[in-house]
Amino acid sequence: MDVNPGLKWLFFDLNSYFASVEQQENPALRGKPVAVVPMQSDYTCAIAASYEAKAYGIKTGTRILDAKQMCPNLICVPARHDIYVQYHNRILEEFIKLAPINKVWSIDELSSRLPPSKRNVEAATKIAHNLKAGIWQNIGPAINCSIGIAPNSMLAKIAGNMQKPNGLTFLPPEDLPGRLLNLKLTDLTGIGKNMEAR
Repeated sequence: MDVNPGLKWLFFDLNSYFASVEQQENPALRGKPVAVVPMQSDYTCAIAASYEAKAYGIKTGTRILDAKQMCPNLICVPARHDIYVQYHNRILEEFIKLAPINKVWSIDELSSRLPPSKRNVEAATKIAHNLKAGIWQNIGPAINCSIGIAPNSMLAKIAGNMQKPNGLTFLPPEDLPGRLLNLKLTDLTGIGKNMEAR
C-alpha cells in the first residue's frame, strides 16, 4: 500500500452542463435563468438549470409550474441531446491534450489518474488552469467546470463538489480527514436523502 498516495486523481465536472451548452449556443441566454426541459409544458420537470436559475432554488427535477412561480422570468429551453453529445466529444478531445482519461462517468463527469510527475499541487494546478482555459478558448466561454484533486477518485469527486461553479479544490493527504469533518452526509458521493435517513 502506498502510504503517501499524493494527489493521484483529478475529477472533472461540467457545471450545469445542458444549460451551459444552451447558453453557449445562444448568447442571448447568458446571464439569464434557464431551465432545460424535455417538452414545453408546465407539468414536466427541469432536466437542468443554469446557475442563474439555481439562485432561485430551481434544480434538476423541479416541476416547471413551481419553477415559474419561483422565478417568473425563467426561460425554458427544449433539450437537444445530440448537441450535448457533440460538445461532450469536443471536451474529451480538449481534455486528453493535458491528461489521461481514466473513466467517463457520465456526459458531464470524468476522472483522470494523473501521471506520477503531475501528482503535486503545482503540476496539477497547471493542468486544471490549462484545461479551463482550453475549454473557454476552443469550446466556448459559457462552458465552466469544477475540478477536484485528491488521493483517490471518490475524494476527488467530493473535492470537485466543494466549490461550484468553476472551482478548483485540492484535498491533499495532510488535510485529511480534517476538511471532510464539516461536510454534510449528503455532500458525500452516493448519499442521497433516503440514504441519509438510514
